[in-house]
Amino acid sequence: MENFSKTVTVLAFFAFALSTANLAYATSGPNINLPSGEVTVKVDYPSSECYYYVILNNIPEGYHVSNGQFLGWCVDEHNYISNGKTYSATLYSSYASNNPHPDDDWDKVNYILNHKQGSWSDVQAAIWYFIDGGIMPSSDDGKAMVSNANAFGEGFVPAPGEKMAVVVWINSNTQVPIIEVCVPIQNTVPEYPLGPILGTASFFAALGVYRRKHS
Repeated sequence: MENFSKTVTVLAFFAFALSTANLAYATSGPNINLPSGEVTVKVDYPSSECYYYVILNNIPEGYHVSNGQFLGWCVDEHNYISNGKTYSATLYSSYASNNPHPDDDWDKVNYILNHKQGSWSDVQAAIWYFIDGGIMPSSDDGKAMVSNANAFGEGFVPAPGEKMAVVVWINSNTQVPIIEVCVPIQNTVPEYPLGPILGTASFFAALGVYRRKHS
């Protein structure tokens, strides 16, 4: 019985650690590994599935983004970006504190990216409503996405396997694209690795059940 009580105490500790990790995850967003230096980028439109395609190049190996084409959206109606022109850009998590295009509604934009409905233009209109816009979409699908994001998107953080917005920052005079990036399955929170916490907690839980059955 004494060993079982110790096991329960240990489990309680790991439950607290896990809840702390979850809080950190919800506060800072997914810990996605992006290159810190500049990459090259160009946009390609028109597209039938997004606002434009965003093509990235000069990305070294070992990051959660790679060279290639991504689904892209616009979060800056006030500036222009040239189709097919190559730019230098820096990538930022939309949840990062140093995101150069800050907005209180990034969580709702990420919710929309994971709960799309209607056409690409409906999705774009819903994104513009929350970032740099404020104009309600004219379509029923666009209005529904705005309504759902307001109802369920506050504090939304994409889980591993879901999509998150990565900001493609060129400069303050060029339109700001975002790309859809899949949150890696092995995602961790800075200082709080979820995998080891879950694994250790599971081990002690199994150990506690074993000892209880054999005491």
